[in-house]
Amino acid sequence: MTGDHPGVPGLGDAPFNAGGRRATRNDANDEAVGGDDALDRSLILASVARDARLDKKFLLLIILAAAIATLGLLQSSTAVVIGAMLVSPLMGPIMGLGFGLATIESHLIKRSLVTLAAGMAVAILVAALIIWVSPIADVTPELRARTQPTLLDLGVAVVGGIAGVYAIMRKLSGVMVGVAIATALVPPLSTVAFGLVTGRMDFALGASLLFLTNTLAIAFAATIVARLNHFGPSLTRQHTAMQVVGIVGALGVLSIPLALSLNSIVREIGARNAVQSELGGLLAKDDRVDSLNVRIEDDAVAVDGVVLVDRYASQLDSDLARKVRAKLKRDVRVSIVQIRQQSNAAAQVEEQLNRRLSALEQREDDSRNILAGLTVGELVPRDRVLIDAQARRVVVARDREAEGEQVAAAIDRIMASVQAGHPQWLIQNGALTEAETPEEPAAAP
Repeated sequence: MTGDHPGVPGLGDAPFNAGGRRATRNDANDEAVGGDDALDRSLILASVARDARLDKKFLLLIILAAAIATLGLLQSSTAVVIGAMLVSPLMGPIMGLGFGLATIESHLIKRSLVTLAAGMAVAILVAALIIWVSPIADVTPELRARTQPTLLDLGVAVVGGIAGVYAIMRKLSGVMVGVAIATALVPPLSTVAFGLVTGRMDFALGASLLFLTNTLAIAFAATIVARLNHFGPSLTRQHTAMQVVGIVGALGVLSIPLALSLNSIVREIGARNAVQSELGGLLAKDDRVDSLNVRIEDDAVAVDGVVLVDRYASQLDSDLARKVRAKLKRDVRVSIVQIRQQSNAAAQVEEQLNRRLSALEQREDDSRNILAGLTVGELVPRDRVLIDAQARRVVVARDREAEGEQVAAAIDRIMASVQAGHPQWLIQNGALTEAETPEEPAAAP
């Protein structure tokens, strides 16, 4: 089952060879297994080998993915970080490593490792440069989430690797999108760069462990699924035993720190639940917790936070420490800041005062608008408009005989228009005699 397919690796006069063992059965066995299956496996391996190449396209995509992931982590934007996962090309060399281990193709393994190492180095350098020039260097939740990998992350990566191999074999590009999102590869590298630039080595080590976990789990899952689908059929039982021992041993060693991290998180969750329960019993009915931080430090529980209380409790820290210590059987350090909150009566008084101030401000605004509306066109002088904001009353001092019929009609229309715009106010005419001269305007222009 050969043919002339120039320019496509693995197709031509010879079956696919990535630099080592044959990827398909020999011609004598092809008839037993089926030539179409052998050709399909050659096509899949050729595709995997192409995706594992280190070329300009790979470098460009890893640069863009690292930049997007770093900016998303600094902004704590989950959507942006997901976008970086979709752009990342690292799944190619990782799958190449998995298929190379399945078929023991040394050339494919070397190619994948070189491409993966180059991608890691470029991603870390790009992320470090962005973090170095960025004015934002705060630890965001998105950054912190990638510093404590657990056995759960290992499980996600294994399942994701299985789904990825299935997508490659069935040519399901949509599945690969989900695998790329589920198995984060570039964000941990950006977190490593953050730890190196800011001197947070715990962040760098934790993110490195997460990246290593995802990479090995995906690669090993690809190896297992590939072998189950008859890739590397010429391998002996000894080869299979070596693969099984290697995979189990590597995952076993990797599981130790992941299990310890998971145990630490479980302990923190248990400690937090205990603290919340005991603190709720010590606080009064109307008291509430504003913030609470519970962590494990040197096998001791450290608690700090802020509570809003009606009445200060001098023994709150010691009582909480005693109760939590008795419940968890370990040392407890408590530092709770108590802030006096307003009583209901004080809150009502403040609310009434705010309403009055708002009403006064509204009347002042209405006064200015009414004055501007009445004096438009300067038919009514400003000193002829008398405004009582408290009573919401406006008096326009007029001499209708001196105004004349046309001017008086125009002023009437202006007053009617302003009155319609402010129905809660009373705008009326006032007679102006020789003895009446307003001393000063009621409202400033």
